Order: sequence, then C-alpha cells, then structure tokens
Amino acid sequence: MSRLVIVANRAATAETRDLLTDALRGVMDKHPGLWFGWNGAVARNQKQRIQTQQRYDTFTLHSWEMTPNEYDNVYHGYVHRVLWPVFHNRPDLARYQKEWFITYKTYTRMVAERVMAETRPDDVIWVQDYHLLPVGREMRETGATHRCGFFLHQPFPPGDVFRTLPEHDWLLNCFLHYDLLGFQSSNDVNNFIAYLLRHYRAERLTEETLKVNGHILTVGIFPCGIATDRARDEHVALPQTDAVPTDNLRSTIISHDVISDISGIDYRLDALRTFLTQYPAFRRNVSLVQLADPLQEYPLATPELCSKLERFCGEINGQYGDFSWYPVNYIHNNLCSRQLINTLYRHAQVALFTPLSDGMHLGAKAFILAQDPADPGVLILSQFTGAAEQLSDALLVNPYDACAISEALHSALSMPLAERKRRHSRLLEKVKRYDCHWWGDTFIRALTATAVVAPPRFACTHYGIFTAQRLY
Repeated sequence: MSRLVIVANRAATAETRDLLTDALRGVMDKHPGLWFGWNGAVARNQKQRIQTQQRYDTFTLHSWEMTPNEYDNVYHGYVHRVLWPVFHNRPDLARYQKEWFITYKTYTRMVAERVMAETRPDDVIWVQDYHLLPVGREMRETGATHRCGFFLHQPFPPGDVFRTLPEHDWLLNCFLHYDLLGFQSSNDVNNFIAYLLRHYRAERLTEETLKVNGHILTVGIFPCGIATDRARDEHVALPQTDAVPTDNLRSTIISHDVISDISGIDYRLDALRTFLTQYPAFRRNVSLVQLADPLQEYPLATPELCSKLERFCGEINGQYGDFSWYPVNYIHNNLCSRQLINTLYRHAQVALFTPLSDGMHLGAKAFILAQDPADPGVLILSQFTGAAEQLSDALLVNPYDACAISEALHSALSMPLAERKRRHSRLLEKVKRYDCHWWGDTFIRALTATAVVAPPRFACTHYGIFTAQRLY
C-alpha cells in the first residue's frame, strides 16, 4: 500500500506549532506515511548533526539538525536573502553570494538522499515550498520513479522578476522534474505558465497539463486550508485592558504580522492616520492592536524596519492619543501565545491583513474561524495575498493605497449586522469546506492520477498565456 511522504522545511515539533504545521498534520491524519523536515536546531559543529526518527499515530517523523554552515548559507542566506525577496516581487532587496547557492544545492541533495533511503517505489511524495524545491530533481536524477508533487507556498512572480535570479534556469528545471505543481492562486499559475511558454519548449495539452519535451506536467490551483478542528477551541480568558477592551465600548482592529519589508505595516499605519484624519468621530472609539512575533522573523531583514515602525507608532499616538487612549498598540514581543492570539481574533471587530505580497495568509482564515457568527467582525484583506481570490467576501484593498484602506475601515466599522453576518457566513463556509483535509485530498488525488515519465530537456519557444481551471 502506498504511503504519503511529506518533505517540508520544518518538522512537526512542539516548537513549530503554527497554522501550516497543523494543516500538514491534518493531511497526515488521513494519509499516513512519513514526514521529513529540519527540527529547527543547529548542530554544534560543521561535520556532525543529530538525526532522529520518531513514531506518531499516523506518521513517522524523520528530522535533523542543520549544520552552522547550512543555517547561515541556506536558511538565512539563499532562502531568505535571495529566493524570498524575488518570489515576493522585491528583487531590489535580494543579496547574492555564490557559496549560498552551492550550500543550498548540497543541503537539498542530502535531504533527497535521506528521503530515498526511507521510501518505497509506490510511495507518493509531496515536497513543500522553495526551501526544498530541488529535492524532486535530485531524486529523479538518481532514477526515482515515484509520483512526486510540489506545492509553492509563496507567490510565483512575473517572469522578468524571476529572471533576476542568477540560477533562474536551473530553478525552473527543478520545477519541471515534478509530476504535479500546486499553486495558491490563478495569478501564480498564469505567471508560471507564461514564463514557461515564453522561454521553454512546451505544448499545452489541456487546461491543466503541458508537455515539455516528453514530460507531462500538470499544474493546478490548490488553496491551502487550515486545520479547522484544531484551531476552533483555542481560546483563553482575555483581561480588560485599554488596548483590547472587552466591554464593546471601543472597537478593536487587529493586525498580526511577521515584520518584513513586505508586511506593509508602515503603509497600514499611514492608512490609520488617514482614517483618523478623515473620520474624526472615530477618535477614542477605535484602537489598532498590531501584533508582531520576533521569534518567527528573519533577523537579517528587520532591525531598521523595527525602529521605523516604533517611531511611526509614537508619532501617531502623539498626534491623536491622550491620557486614556492610544490609537495604536504595537506589541512586538513573544508574550502572545497562539491561544491568546486566537482570543484577540475573536474579540476584534475588524481584522486588517494588508501585506504587500503574501503567498497564502492562513491568518485570515484563522480570524474567520475565531469570530462569533452571531456578531462577527469584518475581514479587510490585501488583494495581493494568495487567500484573496478564495476569500472574495472580505473587503479587498490595495495595500499601497492609504485612502482605500481608510474607506474600507470606515465601511467595516459602520457595516450593519446583517451585512456582517452575510459576509462572514459565506467566508466561514469556504474556510470549513476548503480546509486542510480538502487541500490534501485534492492535491493527492490529482497527483496519483498523473503519469510518471522521463524528465524534460529544454529549448526556447514562443510566448503564451495559460488560464488554469479552478478546483474550488
């Protein structure tokens, strides 16, 4: 009997309890097998690493440490300083060193060898995100014939942005060694296929399949869902505070971000200032609670931005605040547990999630799930998130447009209960229907229906546009 083999950047440890990890665990609850991933630890020296194997109810976890060289050159080097900015449409932020890429190749080859040592020929392999993108290629080049799929958690950028990567051709080759590629939205699929048809010899066979020099490649839209059964009851008591009132006398706007150059927090604060200027009646009646968890951030990208945000919050509070009210409550520490964050989601009247670019944004779905259906809040979501296409009943905004966000805040805070309930019921129905189990079932079903053939060779051809058929 075939097993599901998930190959992810992180292993399912107690320290990696987040929405994505819960989603993957939910998939493995229904599809038993193996899980491979880094345990988050760094080895004491370059030559020795601790590798462990742990048995859970439905899967066996294979995890390992990174060496100091891998941690510096792969995790904080090639992934976060090269791939991350380019895939988020900010090639101007990318910094490149050749040794980062060399270590990235070596590390992903090690992961592929470890996977190959533990898998059987009939296993179905699902690789997660660009951290381990070359794993499928490494396996194919050693003769593996498994059905192998890949899901990109990030946006796929326009072709000219992708080509700013020095190894863009090698990386595209890695994509083409899989049988099934999964993306979050139609925009990501269109960007990928347009790039493929422009620069490589590819023939469109159907709405979902292409032929690249003999290799049949299937592409699909599979919006990642959350583990609704795990997140539903995660609440703690919320104390009465000026920052987060529980007496309904003041409205709370909640934002939750990893601080980065694409989080859009500075644009959001500017929009709040515009809102307080345009609608003075809301002064002292609304507060923004901006949460940021430094433990999940990329240390090399945040110091100057953190100082800028703290200064910006001080300016807004100094301009509009008084002795008993601050318009912005900026919480940048690791004191907010996941249960507390979920409780804050439940008590908030508005969620303001407006990153400049984001692959999935599972937090928006967690907010919807946490809300009280009898008196729900309103979700304001950036149109540049992967979730925006699916969560169309949210108020979608351009995160760069302070006036548009200001108008959306006014609409959300003034929205009648009947309209709020209508929007929330439609959003909640989608979150529950297209949860992590739907995500896993749909992707695995599509993957097992593919045919495994030889990997492609490349040649240039014409430019074209591909429109993917939605799966939801």
